Amino acid sequence: MTRNEPPFVTFTTGAQLLIDKGLVESITPDGLRYIARTAKDWPFGDKASQRPYVKVGNARTMETKAFMRYFASGPTRGGRGPNEGQHMRTKAEE
Repeated sequence: MTRNEPPFVTFTTGAQLLIDKGLVESITPDGLRYIARTAKDWPFGDKASQRPYVKVGNARTMETKAFMRYFASGPTRGGRGPNEGQHMRTKAEE
């Protein structure tokens, strides 16, 4: 976490932070919630191996440092991939 980053993020502010830091090309708060529901290695939740969400009002927040580390150290996440019919270049084509 840098001085300019908040200590905690919501799904909305976290999605924007990931884009701003260049860790994902695009992601929505709902996309982030989907990852939270489906990724077996999601670092936040109620399990013993997870960090707890911190409730602020009616929002669940996540510790920014752990949140950013998750996205910086794993496979590329976020975005929806290429448009239908759009060809992705391979290394050989570059």
